[in-house]
Amino acid sequence: MPAVKTIHDVWEYLNSIPMFSKVGDKAGNFELKNITDFCDLIGNPQHTFKSIHVAGTNGKGTVCYLLEAVYKKAGFKTGMFTSPHLLKYNERFRVSGEEVADDLILEFFQMSSNALEKVSLTYFEISTAIAFWVFSKKKVDIAIIETGLGGRLDATNIITPELSIITSIGMDHEKILGNTLASIAKEKAGIIKSGKPIVIGDLPGEVVQVIESKALSKKANLSYTEDLLPSFNKGKIVFKKTGEEFRTQFIEPVNSWNVAICYVTVNELRNNFEVTETQFKEALESFPGVPARFEKLHPKKEWYFSGSHNEQAIDAMLVAVQKMEASKKILILSMMKDKAKPEILNKFRVFRSIYYYEQEGERAAKFSDIEPVLPIVRINENNYTTILKELNTELVICAGSFYFYPTIKRWLNKQSTKS
Repeated sequence: MPAVKTIHDVWEYLNSIPMFSKVGDKAGNFELKNITDFCDLIGNPQHTFKSIHVAGTNGKGTVCYLLEAVYKKAGFKTGMFTSPHLLKYNERFRVSGEEVADDLILEFFQMSSNALEKVSLTYFEISTAIAFWVFSKKKVDIAIIETGLGGRLDATNIITPELSIITSIGMDHEKILGNTLASIAKEKAGIIKSGKPIVIGDLPGEVVQVIESKALSKKANLSYTEDLLPSFNKGKIVFKKTGEEFRTQFIEPVNSWNVAICYVTVNELRNNFEVTETQFKEALESFPGVPARFEKLHPKKEWYFSGSHNEQAIDAMLVAVQKMEASKKILILSMMKDKAKPEILNKFRVFRSIYYYEQEGERAAKFSDIEPVLPIVRINENNYTTILKELNTELVICAGSFYFYPTIKRWLNKQSTKS
């Protein structure tokens, strides 16, 4: 490892490591030996704080942000580790709702340089180790840890959490996790720990059986979010079982399940992490949403960004879009090649017009990959200004990949600067 003296050295080093966003599976190391050995060399920071472990095909990021907001409102010092980052690497690590400073990341690399020489880590493994070290150093009361991919062999799975969550299970990353819902469920169920409670969201029956079997073998108490009968209507989330109602700024109906998961989790941990009903409700009502999860991009325009990139997430997004009143619904799409399957692309035919942006990198789906399936118009650095002006008053959904987010934000920032 090269000498790290400044934060710029850190960015150069990280950029030299293959990233999943660019090369896919080749960036991964799906076994726990290296991250375990490395953390042992730096004092096993992952054993020094209490945590909640969150896995799932979709919804896990939203659940993490919700839990952070609730526990912060209740006065706890929170840590949160999520991925991928959207605009800045530091987004991955938050303490009490704030991204960590460059200085802290630099300190980690200077502290761990000898360990990094001895153990080869992937990009995600390094990020995971940073999170553990930061949360230990900052003495957080509770850390919310999101898995990167799967669960059983995910680098985060060397923690012993107070509780584990599986938000949802759908078809994604089949080459790594398996090509059936049951095989994917088995991988995600790998985060269930002996004697520690597990909370599950809206899961298919065949998946629930896999989770139940694993929970039984681990003597882990299993809580079913569906028992609350969560529903969504015009920003209001209702638990039909209890009659409780919560006003939110959410647009997607699927978030009724994410809120319910958070609610069940808080109740499970209430003995050690007390949260009042008022604190929960206030945290939820003031919750601004999650970046890139049906985020409103402009205060005066009906432009939204949804990171939905697999079939389950795209279906959830389209449910929300279909409920929105607009004569013309426009899609600006950008996808990874492994996600751009004909059966998924055809779902986008509900949009009046579709623009397609080609990202760089070998994983990105090209215009020529999409054009045979969908009627699309090319949007790129040369024509986006003109196109966005033409779409000024339309309902515009930008979707297909979290990695598309920085481009859209940059385009909109340039547009607002010129206007």
